[in-house]
Amino acid sequence: MNKAQLFSTQNLTDLQDFMFDTMLPADDCVDWFCDRFGVNATDEVIDFVVDAHFAFHGEVHQLWSFE
Repeated sequence: MNKAQLFSTQNLTDLQDFMFDTMLPADDCVDWFCDRFGVNATDEVIDFVVDAHFAFHGEVHQLWSFE
């Protein structure tokens, strides 16, 4: 499966459906995604799933701080 297919809108929708149904933490969602699509947990896969998880739950992570 190439990157365009792996990170497709349909796969994102499947992931969001899974997250909605289960409300599991990001690491469990990575496991599900890897099992569902038969891929390894590469940095790209982890980034895709964790970004989707944060967006789904409305979490924003700052890359900077105001001091």
